[in-house]
Amino acid sequence: MRRALLRFVALLALLTPWLAGAATAIIYQPQLRDRDISPAQWPALFAHVRAQGFDTLVVQWTQYGNAFGDHAGHVWLLQRVREAHAAGLRIVLGLHSDPAFFQRQEASSVALGNYLHTLSQRDATVASQWADELGTDTITAWYLPIEIDDKRWRDPDARKQLQDYLAAERGQLDRIARRPVYVTSFFAGNMVPLRYAELLEDVQLSGVRVWVQDGAGTGRLGEGERKLYLDAASPCEARRARGVVYEIFRQTGEDKAFTAAALSADEASAALAQRAPCEGDSVFFELRYLPELKGVMKR
Repeated sequence: MRRALLRFVALLALLTPWLAGAATAIIYQPQLRDRDISPAQWPALFAHVRAQGFDTLVVQWTQYGNAFGDHAGHVWLLQRVREAHAAGLRIVLGLHSDPAFFQRQEASSVALGNYLHTLSQRDATVASQWADELGTDTITAWYLPIEIDDKRWRDPDARKQLQDYLAAERGQLDRIARRPVYVTSFFAGNMVPLRYAELLEDVQLSGVRVWVQDGAGTGRLGEGERKLYLDAASPCEARRARGVVYEIFRQTGEDKAFTAAALSADEASAALAQRAPCEGDSVFFELRYLPELKGVMKR
């Protein structure tokens, strides 16, 4: 009975209008060093992004640990989001991101439950503040800045906690501003493709929509292996994923100290030409790796 109810709730969430057709979105991951860019450059930067064919800006987070949680940092980021919206970009607004998420998610069942509850409380506080100051009409959707991997969530009990957490997040965000809620997931060969697709189905049963990272930039798996996962994750008839996050970078460091380089002009052009199948959202990571922004945003 409970699973049938979850499916019904998830279906209602998936039917909630978002965009007329699939989105072509670019993720912006705010960094403190971005505050070195002249304020006068930002409106033109976002106008250029819109002119390049992007219709949506996904702000990955509005707080990262303590970053952008102070008054000056918050005001700075709020102004950038307003400028992006003024340039014609729809806003998918990320919430609070914990830099220690991947370590904290490994906790025992009880500790994990407490931790996920804390994440929800932080997100509610951030969402309420931004909805008041930015205006709910400016927010097209919410984004939860966690990444669902194919290792930690293989365990059925942990999966249940994840599902409950996502459903709770969606419920509280509905009370602030009823908008679709998104999250991303990635695969690294820790589950076979079919089992990974089932993980995505469970995520979407919570009513939260999932975008799958294509893994091209991180390079954990080869192209053939990645295709197996992407085919299993987003077959047109099942809609296990709502879209694909195309990575337009090449990772050069380890995950614990992430560093990456931009693609060559030809590689970037080919990567940016990709589109998700079956009218899925095409999402690109990340703003600073766009070739036109070389020399403007530090990478």
